[in-house]
Amino acid sequence: MSLDTGTSEWPDAKGGEAVSPHPSIAVLARWMLRVFYSKIEVLGLDNIPEGKPLVFVANHVNSLVDGALLLALMPSPPRMLGTSELWDMAILRPFLRWAAAIPVYRRQVEGFDPGKNQDTFARCYEVLAAGGHIGILPEGTSHNEPALVPIKTGVSRIVLGAEARFGPLETCIVPVGLTFEERTAFRSAVLVEVGDAIDPGIEIADHGVDSRAAVQALTARVEGALKAVTLNFPSWEAADVIEQAADIYQRSVLDSRSAPLSARVALRRRFIDGYNTLEDNHPQAIKHVVTAVRQYATELGKHQLSDDQVVAHYTAAEVVRFILLSLWLVLVRVPLGLIGIVVHWIPFKAASLAAKRLSGTTDRVATYKILASMVFYLLTWIGTAALVNLYWGFSASLLALVAGPLTGGVALRLYLRSKLLWQQVRGYLLIRSRKPSVTELRHRRQAAVTAINKLVEFYSAS
Repeated sequence: MSLDTGTSEWPDAKGGEAVSPHPSIAVLARWMLRVFYSKIEVLGLDNIPEGKPLVFVANHVNSLVDGALLLALMPSPPRMLGTSELWDMAILRPFLRWAAAIPVYRRQVEGFDPGKNQDTFARCYEVLAAGGHIGILPEGTSHNEPALVPIKTGVSRIVLGAEARFGPLETCIVPVGLTFEERTAFRSAVLVEVGDAIDPGIEIADHGVDSRAAVQALTARVEGALKAVTLNFPSWEAADVIEQAADIYQRSVLDSRSAPLSARVALRRRFIDGYNTLEDNHPQAIKHVVTAVRQYATELGKHQLSDDQVVAHYTAAEVVRFILLSLWLVLVRVPLGLIGIVVHWIPFKAASLAAKRLSGTTDRVATYKILASMVFYLLTWIGTAALVNLYWGFSASLLALVAGPLTGGVALRLYLRSKLLWQQVRGYLLIRSRKPSVTELRHRRQAAVTAINKLVEFYSAS
């Protein structure tokens, strides 16, 4: 099959088109994501069927990072579908080739040719017929909405079309929810949650009778499955209150200050359900919680404290132990860390500036940070090695090339530990020195806790 897409996918052993991405792209994606995110939680891998053609579908809120997570973390990396505009970016083309990505042509793009999308569908059919896996982000474009946006019908048309042409294939659709602690924040956490696989057997049987109805029915099932593994807030305004209320409840009632992101996401889903259930029938109860939580959040912001710091009960021994441990770790890392800071400060700032200038919207910031960091850090390591080679020879330059990433990692740990030390010491001193303000904060917090608990009890009983 010959397609004029300019992608030059990695060939298989027979010289044809690859069914799967080259293994190196999954390794690279995994490495980049592990550097950017401090913790990646993966749930539900047991839900992925074995020995069948699969279509992975995920929500799309963080640009290229979403596809990278599927490539890096699924047991068998899928061939991702992406807008053809990605191939216009020279920096991405090698990665698209390694990933054996398949272009999708959008109608709003100038020069749109519907015939090329027919080739895209045919290509997907053949991948599934060969037992391969495909990855699709069916919302169409990355977005900043607080909930899943209506998904496109492409997933259903691909699955039903492949079964009609080459079936029975027993293709399954696997929903994957991506939830980010903070989408743009370096060293934050992300949750990858695999839901129950969808068997499209009913729609496949109905497809020959009424293809349009079968596509719509399967699309609705896919959307419902994606909603089950994502967070869907009524609005951004409600999202702020719900997230703050859930965190306060978790710390106060469940006594879990360091809960994994998966536990926090599960509790948010319960709170979203409660909010939606009670908003219409008991608006005053919701309003009371909203007021109490916002007043507390305002006071926290005013004093630049976190809820963790307000509820913490530090003993003198704990404070001394924490400071001594932090100072020890900082001092141990200082020699290599200072070298790393000197070497990496300019590329770090350049990558941050490039991400801000180029991203435009919040959902693209993390993608541009990762891509810009790859370019600037790689150039820095190569440039440093070249400079060392000029003065001290080839052997020293190889050592410098290895030391570049190493000193960068140490510098990162030094920075994060120093930042944590400063935040905790500052919070402790502020709480100790401003007792009237802290007392007011704790009163505000208790009012929020009381309101939240009443609402939880009310919802549980309804």
